[in-house]
Amino acid sequence: MGKVIDFNLPIKQLADKYDNFVPLMIELGFTKIKIPGMLESVGRIVNLNKGCRAMGIDKQRVRNTFIQHGFEVINDDN
Repeated sequence: MGKVIDFNLPIKQLADKYDNFVPLMIELGFTKIKIPGMLESVGRIVNLNKGCRAMGIDKQRVRNTFIQHGFEVINDDN
């Protein structure tokens, strides 16, 4: 199975699985992920669907960015 971004998985789980996940998130505008402890705490609860909504970041842009970097994207319809 290739690289899969599931919008329903906690951000922390995706960050642990893929080395380039956090840099892509920062590039997309999820700058709070850089705050010490944020990934370890909030990242265990928040998924990409909730994160996009909370930060006002377009899910289609997030989806397209991950696809451009070789990921399959699933569960991005919530």
